Amino acid sequence: MEVVDRSRRPEPYFRKALAMVAFLKSDLFLRFLGGFAIGAVGMFMLQPEEAPVFGSPAIAATSTNSATL
Repeated sequence: MEVVDRSRRPEPYFRKALAMVAFLKSDLFLRFLGGFAIGAVGMFMLQPEEAPVFGSPAIAATSTNSATL
């Protein structure tokens, strides 16, 4: 029977999970998330009620010249 030496080092996936949790709790990520939330709310709150009319084909072609027909 062999004795397996198990060191106290965490498994690779556990280290990655700890790194991800540390990143999600970091100040950098929380500031980014807060800025994203404020920007998303601002984009929906500041939408105009109606789309602006820059010009439509009906307005552009109101006058006709009979000489060109």
